[in-house]
Amino acid sequence: MEMERKVEAELLAWRDRPQRQPLLLLGARQVGKTFTAERFGQRHFAETVTLNFQTDLARLRPVFDGRIEPGAIVQDIAYLTGTEVTPGQTLLIFDEIQLCPPALTSLKYFAERAPEYAILATGSLFGVSVRREDPYTFPVGKVDIVHMHPLDFEEYLWALGKHLQADGIRASATQHTPFPAHDDAMRWLRQYLMLGGLPRAVATFAETQDWAEVRRIQRDLATLYVADMALYATPPDAVRTRLIWDSAPHQLARETSRKFILSEVRKGARFHQYETSFAWLEAAGLLHCHHQTETPAAPLRPRNGGTFFKAYLFDVGILSAQLGVAPQVFCSEAGYGQISPAFRGGIVENYVKQALVAAGIDSQYWSSGNLAEVDFLLVDQTMNVIPLEVKSGEHTRSRSLESYRKRFAPTRALRLSAKNTGVDDTLLNLPLYATFALPDVLTQ
Repeated sequence: MEMERKVEAELLAWRDRPQRQPLLLLGARQVGKTFTAERFGQRHFAETVTLNFQTDLARLRPVFDGRIEPGAIVQDIAYLTGTEVTPGQTLLIFDEIQLCPPALTSLKYFAERAPEYAILATGSLFGVSVRREDPYTFPVGKVDIVHMHPLDFEEYLWALGKHLQADGIRASATQHTPFPAHDDAMRWLRQYLMLGGLPRAVATFAETQDWAEVRRIQRDLATLYVADMALYATPPDAVRTRLIWDSAPHQLARETSRKFILSEVRKGARFHQYETSFAWLEAAGLLHCHHQTETPAAPLRPRNGGTFFKAYLFDVGILSAQLGVAPQVFCSEAGYGQISPAFRGGIVENYVKQALVAAGIDSQYWSSGNLAEVDFLLVDQTMNVIPLEVKSGEHTRSRSLESYRKRFAPTRALRLSAKNTGVDDTLLNLPLYATFALPDVLTQ
């Protein structure tokens, strides 16, 4: 199946940039970086040469060890691959470059001495796998960086061949009009909430419609991420990181507040003991810490130095698999309605946070003790703070949002729910499947 990715537009802009530097395409493992990089090369360059440091490190590392002259490096690459590397015509892909620190350092010299070469390097676990004691350095200021995430819901619709419907959802959200195919879109969204955006899971379901096989793949991927913790973190940190990873899904499924509580990980735990593990998970791209704001004023600041937060997984499909949700039940309208609203709510909130991160939208949440809580606060282009309430069903009455609006009088407010688009004074109600259109809505 064809999977168009939004990041390809950023790659094309990089290719055409007059002052182009080598590009680092960063993201969690299995989000599609290598496939996207190679397809980009096939579409926009005469030749593509891929150096895979994961499978061929022993043969490739001597090309870079102790060498700073780009011309010599390029010549050896040509000898090894049998392909002439022509400036402006050949895309060099350095795949999983974090595994070869001298190759990473070489990007500095390509930027300074040979900017005519187009180099696209991919990296996973980038913030946790480059060893501090290694003599090679990160090319600070000498690379362009693009982040890649799992497919968002719009990209999922594209993968299904539903470009027209995706455009219609975006138009409906920005024009504040109901979307005619609302029931269909909600069905596709429920499916996406179980699949998530990891290409392998999406492709498998599209080809087989086999939920058991999808869940097997998601469990295998989750096992891979856990193995990385043991490989790249110190033994004590690996244990704490695994405990957080295992606890986060169940804390999101809580009936009460979804704030992350360390005592549910281990009795007597303190934040300073687990701070490195949270940082590891965020650097690996596996977790998004969603902080409670100190005060709802731009720029938003996390409360108490960032120790009050919710922990969302990077992919909602992995989350639903970790929670053991039965996809056949969740995907049916009747089954979805029978599931606890609090349980559904955790999954839906994770989906919204994932979509906001993919869109580059920063967010925090607001809480007034145990009396009221607004799930997301966003900041628009005029530095106004916009409250965003998320509801998993059609029941949209929210005392928390009403309390926030009375107290802070925002210029406008947003709500995402299972209901179709509608406007109530300064409150815009959008369907959950329109979350990907929020960047356009915020600029209106």
